[in-house]
Amino acid sequence: MICHVFLEGEFPSFKEYAADFNASKFIGHRFFITENNDEFSAILVSLKEGEFRHLPVLNEIFFKNTYYILNAQAFDLAQKVAAYYLAPLPQVLSLCLPPVIKKISSFSKIETVRSGLSPLVLNAKQNEIMQKILSEDMAIFPEHIIWGVTGSGKTRIYESLIENALQKNTQTLLLVPEIALSGQIMRSISERFSEYTVLYHSALSGKERVNAHRRFLEGDAKIAIGTRSAIFLPAENLAQIIIDEEHDASFKDQRKIRFDARTVARLRLNANTKLILASATPSLETLSRAKTQKARLYRIRERATGQSMPDIFIPEYKTQFGLISPFLAHKMHEHLEKGNQVLLLMNRRGHSTHVHCPVCDSYAECPRCAIFLTYHKDGYLRCHYCGFHEVYQKHCPKDGAVRMLTGRGIQRVEEILEAQFSNYQYARLDRDTARTKGFTEDVLSAMREKKIQILIGTQMIAKGFDIEGITLVGVLSIDQLFTAPDFRSSELAWQLLAQVVGRSGRHKQGEVVIQTTMPKHPVIQAIKSHDDDAFYAHEAHVRQLTKYPPFVFLARILLLGNDEAELLREAEKLLPVIQPINTTGLFDSAAEKISLLGPAFPSLHKIDNDFRVHFLIKAETIPALSTYLARIQPFLNRLEKTSRVRVVMDIDPRETM
Repeated sequence: MICHVFLEGEFPSFKEYAADFNASKFIGHRFFITENNDEFSAILVSLKEGEFRHLPVLNEIFFKNTYYILNAQAFDLAQKVAAYYLAPLPQVLSLCLPPVIKKISSFSKIETVRSGLSPLVLNAKQNEIMQKILSEDMAIFPEHIIWGVTGSGKTRIYESLIENALQKNTQTLLLVPEIALSGQIMRSISERFSEYTVLYHSALSGKERVNAHRRFLEGDAKIAIGTRSAIFLPAENLAQIIIDEEHDASFKDQRKIRFDARTVARLRLNANTKLILASATPSLETLSRAKTQKARLYRIRERATGQSMPDIFIPEYKTQFGLISPFLAHKMHEHLEKGNQVLLLMNRRGHSTHVHCPVCDSYAECPRCAIFLTYHKDGYLRCHYCGFHEVYQKHCPKDGAVRMLTGRGIQRVEEILEAQFSNYQYARLDRDTARTKGFTEDVLSAMREKKIQILIGTQMIAKGFDIEGITLVGVLSIDQLFTAPDFRSSELAWQLLAQVVGRSGRHKQGEVVIQTTMPKHPVIQAIKSHDDDAFYAHEAHVRQLTKYPPFVFLARILLLGNDEAELLREAEKLLPVIQPINTTGLFDSAAEKISLLGPAFPSLHKIDNDFRVHFLIKAETIPALSTYLARIQPFLNRLEKTSRVRVVMDIDPRETM
């Protein structure tokens, strides 16, 4: 039995009792967590049931303040994750823990009244997929992929699968990518299954998360809806894990243990638990699992409403036309005059992306990052990586010349709307405005009530909601994604465009205008013809030629340090040590299946005062990659101990820039 023991203050004599534990059973990891200005110590131990009774000094504390927070399945998952990501088990176990609060023992079991559910109606295609998922032999296909166009009714399939699990008294874990823009699906399922559902994400209080954690572990709650961290929620009888918008990058953690929620979900599968991945734009890696018979694929090519996909216009566009070209402006007036709504995608924050001095040819740069500062209309220059900001000075600090504001951001779109569309209400939704609590929900609510006619936003507006009145989508800036130094750049551009196109005309015929200087790009051509298969075939061909996932497996070793010269020196010293040819002990000549690239500077070689150098590892098989990484890990650990360099090992990285 795994126990989480909450103690007020410290308990320094605990180590005296460590000898009473079998060394193989004692984890002995202590967490110090501060909440509400009170410090608590939580000690995690592994014990057989009743074994702690042999500790008389701890006996009273255990029975008064013990809250069971992990079960055998959760502990088994933590071990698998630790092995896959080569991470310390205590660090992984910490991911399974909810926030600590003081009076944990005061929580009593919540009694709920179960009410009958209204009948759930599926169309023929939705019902066919649901029945196939339920009837598939889990020993053959525990993993299922629903590839459905935007508006195809994937949520209805989730609801039906959840209802089936409830009838069998089993549990469902539903993961969504973002809290703010996943509100529609969270609300839909929470309202339908209100007595059975708990939410688990960072916007909740510590007490709310502990309550949700406890109810799901004990089986009182049958449904848990959450973001990435919810993948570790322990359950009593988990039947299925559903991951909505599975392609979304937010499912990959970028902190200490860089786990991917999709990978953790697969590690969590057993004879009783299935995995359902769903998206209108699935990742190429996910689709490859269907091709290699690791998962079953289901396609939905039509919208649930029967409405056809929107018409796509790719007019001739030059930057001289401005952010909103005459063609798009005409379309906007046309739709707005009919009482419809317009969505504009401008995927750059701020007002001007560059502050340039024409005399000395210098740009305003972040002192902490190798990036230009962005001018915002509140009078500040901001770094969108580390958060540094300073007051904007009109004159160059070097020579006193008047600086120029160049490069276009979303706040410039507001100026155009104020000048050319002043008769209509608009709202801006990006990371800056979404910081205000409740702002996103208020804006989307106002859109549904048609109090707002034009919504402009960054990529966060591209997915997750259905607003009946939107019949026109305008894409103002997309070309920078095509030129990004990342092997996923085309796929990311495709996903963003396909998702935002899907916001238009869900209930009546819609239109989309894409402004681009690269109309012949394969992504643009595939979007124009709504030809998903053509894009994925082209992308798979490119990845295979360049040897990137899903045709190889990746890992990234990132070296960080505040002394650039030392960082480069240590990276060069590390190179011969970790060369595959020099790492002995690999089985089946696995060294031949490994390619090591680097050391090299990423495209952004300094973030928040940390210089960055990285190595990229390509492997033909997962076993070869795992074996190689295990062999070089001692050298990486030694590097951290003998220098000021920090090492991050990122398996299945989302970023390679």
